[in-house]
Amino acid sequence: MKFGKRYSKMTVFVAMLHGVLIGIAAVAVIGFLMVGTKGKETAGSATQEVPTGGPAPVETTAPAEEQPIRMYAKQHGAFSSSEAASAFIAEQPALAKAAIIQADNQFYVWSAIGLKESEIEASEAEGTYRKAFSVETAACQSVGAGQLKTILTETDIGKVKTLASSEKGAKEDSQAKVFSQNISAITAFTEDLRIVRLHLLSHYSHTDKCAKISF
Repeated sequence: MKFGKRYSKMTVFVAMLHGVLIGIAAVAVIGFLMVGTKGKETAGSATQEVPTGGPAPVETTAPAEEQPIRMYAKQHGAFSSSEAASAFIAEQPALAKAAIIQADNQFYVWSAIGLKESEIEASEAEGTYRKAFSVETAACQSVGAGQLKTILTETDIGKVKTLASSEKGAKEDSQAKVFSQNISAITAFTEDLRIVRLHLLSHYSHTDKCAKISF
């Protein structure tokens, strides 16, 4: 009685090899599908990722007049008190037009302020160097010096004088008149805009405390 067909060893071997190859191919196909799916998920999550920690980016929407001005000063020294800075100036006749600038609990002796680095000449021999800084003037509107930023960034001394005259004649506000008088007083003894900027900034950062200096 026959229970099944008998196969040769070669036939059995070929059948086993065929089965193994089919299994390997199936595993490879599944592996490629999984890798492809994972790659798509990773790319999708990268483009849609949103930071979950820290503050969200803030866009600057402040008007132009409230943006800080980048400027450069000729610095002669830094002191811990106004008295020490004043004594330093008094000892050097060449600093007759210098001014004291207060910032970060320090008192700086500056002799000029420019809008470009090339406007300020520093000399290691005389112990001076160029110092970059920023100044915000938005708060000066409250003390009648709303045109301070315009004056500080002006490059024509004639326009500065004209603006001072127009402000003085058009404004009835006493604070605005004081602002015009301050400009007139400074331009009366110098027409060097680097020194005009210096003394205006010294006054409105120290006396009226509306101009904010940062380094």
